[in-house]
Amino acid sequence: MKVTKQDMRLYAITDRQWLGDKDFYSVVETVLKNGATFLQLREKNVTHEERVEEAKRLKEIAARYKVPFVVNDDIWAAKEADADGVHIGQSDMDYTEARKILGPDKIIGMTAKTVEQAKEAERLGADYIGVGAVFHTTTKKDAKDMHKDTLLAIAESVSIPIVAIGGINYENMDYLENTGVSGISVISAIFAAEDEGAATAALRKKADIIFDKPLAKNIIFDMDGTLLDSMPYWRRLAREYATQQGAVIPDDFDKKTYTMDLDECGKYLREELGIDKEPEQMKTQVISLINEHYSRDIPMKAGMKELLLREKQNQSRMCIFTTSDKKCVISAMTRLGVLDCFEKIYTVYDIGINKRKPESYLEICELMGFEPSKTTVYEDVLHAVKSAKQAGCKVTAVYDEDSAHLWEEISGLADFCIKS
Repeated sequence: MKVTKQDMRLYAITDRQWLGDKDFYSVVETVLKNGATFLQLREKNVTHEERVEEAKRLKEIAARYKVPFVVNDDIWAAKEADADGVHIGQSDMDYTEARKILGPDKIIGMTAKTVEQAKEAERLGADYIGVGAVFHTTTKKDAKDMHKDTLLAIAESVSIPIVAIGGINYENMDYLENTGVSGISVISAIFAAEDEGAATAALRKKADIIFDKPLAKNIIFDMDGTLLDSMPYWRRLAREYATQQGAVIPDDFDKKTYTMDLDECGKYLREELGIDKEPEQMKTQVISLINEHYSRDIPMKAGMKELLLREKQNQSRMCIFTTSDKKCVISAMTRLGVLDCFEKIYTVYDIGINKRKPESYLEICELMGFEPSKTTVYEDVLHAVKSAKQAGCKVTAVYDEDSAHLWEEISGLADFCIKS
């Protein structure tokens, strides 16, 4: 069974201590009838056998409303009751053992309080993560409030659904808007209410408003080696052009030229290899050669078109900042059907600052009206990753074969990595 972000919209966790003389199962059914999208059995003060029996009955109720149902902590109770899965904390049974017991088709949710824990949960194969405690909660006596920046960082670091947990109620849930979480997990906000059905309906209505809104981002994309698998074309281009001009190619030619922009490469070809061409003439000839490829056959990297279209749908603001000529950008993005994803296209020639300087990214942020700390830069080369980080931006590093020998350092600096 797969868990969707919609399943996390309103995640109800049982706690019969609030119910007094009310029938536990009737209340749970009322909660599901009024819009809860996920159900967890969390009853600490019962025996294992009692928990199994409760889980069996709740499973039947949840199934009627097509709501996923998991048991908190007790993997064996989940297995014996044939629940949809289990939720485990950092101090409970580890994921590998839980998966071995439950099998591949059951849901396993995990609690995460840090980016590292969230990434590890996703790497292991968790179906969703619970992140918190967002606010002080009486359920977890030692829980500390989680800063919004931590929520944002965790949401950006994983792709699996995220539900916020801890002290959340109708009044404070607005805090979670635009944090990237998929929904809220509540206990007392439902089960301590005088009318559990009305409380559930109100929470669901507000959750739909808050979490149906896309998480818009500010994004600066590099093009070559990041959006496009174009670096092999550039490698061949510099060598091809130099050969056509009758230059003797030195052994370190590729190493020296692969990170150069057009102006730097032209200077190198003139001063080091003796190619007697005026800068503008040389630049025009080189651009004409490579633009044929951008117009015809340079491919987009795997997953990047989907990423752009998703961020466009999310109403993210996006631009391209590149060392290539703007004509090349327009040719490629038009052919690939994504040109309208970008508000602006900037080149290092437009702003007069090389990507080796953090001021280049600060200038792009200023031109776009982005706050650097709230801007994500997608880059593939080490010097650009360093500069973007120094500018105060968040960086997603994209693996490229040309920088494979530096990937360990690149991934160590970046906030997030894409290695397809």
